[in-house]
Amino acid sequence: MQRIDAESAAMTLYVVENSRACAEIREALDATALAYETIVLPPQAWHEELPEGTEPPVLIDDEKVIQGSNDIFAYIDQLKGFKADWLKYQSDACYAD
Repeated sequence: MQRIDAESAAMTLYVVENSRACAEIREALDATALAYETIVLPPQAWHEELPEGTEPPVLIDDEKVIQGSNDIFAYIDQLKGFKADWLKYQSDACYAD
């Protein structure tokens, strides 16, 4: 199993090798610039590494488990919105809508 650690990563992405969907998820997460750890699962034994009843790709954010490409992409979109708001409102500027 190959581990790619991100220091202080709160999220862990479980993927299998040679999966286009898993590669696209990794690209989307990289674009957010948020820290995460990727665990590349062995093809024959991935079920031993994941929470019961799940199959790759799986994203775990603290205790939240997100399974499946569509749900993971939707979650990444939520994270992008949260990050944009965080960056916008953490400055010394005043905003009026």
